[in-house]
Amino acid sequence: MPAEPTAADLDAAYVQRGAQLLACDGARRLAVETLLAERAMQDARISEAAKVRP
Repeated sequence: MPAEPTAADLDAAYVQRGAQLLACDGARRLAVETLLAERAMQDARISEAAKVRP
């Protein structure tokens, strides 16, 4: 940022920061969805294995 930022400089910085927050939130959501899907698959596999045991 310049030593004496203008309103346009500040607006650009806020827009950039907003885009970074959206990207981070999207990545976090994807990570959580992946984790939940993995756990659901593990639970299903454990349930199936329990049914097979005598």
